[in-house]
Amino acid sequence: MGSHIAQRPARTAAEARYRLIRSLKPRMTGTQSVITAIFVIVGFATTAAITGNGTNGILANARQSDLVSVLDDLAQRQARLQSEYDRLENARANLLGGDEFQALNEAKRRAANLTLLAGTAPVAGPGIRVTISGNLTATTLLDAIQELRDAGATSIEVADADLSVRIVANSWFADSPNGVTVSDNALRVPIEISALGESSVLEPALKIPGGLQDTVGSGGGTFRVIASSNIEISAVVPLPK
Repeated sequence: MGSHIAQRPARTAAEARYRLIRSLKPRMTGTQSVITAIFVIVGFATTAAITGNGTNGILANARQSDLVSVLDDLAQRQARLQSEYDRLENARANLLGGDEFQALNEAKRRAANLTLLAGTAPVAGPGIRVTISGNLTATTLLDAIQELRDAGATSIEVADADLSVRIVANSWFADSPNGVTVSDNALRVPIEISALGESSVLEPALKIPGGLQDTVGSGGGTFRVIASSNIEISAVVPLPK
């Protein structure tokens, strides 16, 4: 039973009103503060969970075969990254403990890779050729380029019937009335994308749920991909003067 401290009677009407207002004013105890904080944290966590469920709605409604395809694509990307990591570690070990001949070979290999990245020389090799007709936006083309890069494409070229453009690190994309503009070069549909790499990996990357094939098809366009052992990329980026 709590204690009660007797108070003297109010001497004036103003003092009585002050005591009444003070008695009606809510007072938060330490326990109530803790409970309020808990409710705030739980509410925030619930909101975050609902938001996360909304973000993953596409995967939640996907078919089992589509989910398997997505997981397989992620597994292949992880395997490629692990392979690249192992190769770089071996190259580092060789440079630290090897001789001048090994260092020279590694330097030549890196120079060749930089040539591919900079797009300063024509290249050829196995890969795929993708033809897109119909409505094509710059965003869709950029997504396709990123998917191909993630799938291990070493060189990419975008072309129409009259012009070819090499895709490099500083390439940019914009919408145009009859197609897309790539690095200040206006290309008209149909547009052809040539990419060097493992066709067995590049082609599925464009056909995953929500990928290039679905995006082009949903916009009323057509999508066609051909794998070849000899894809030629002739467009180059001029060397700065």
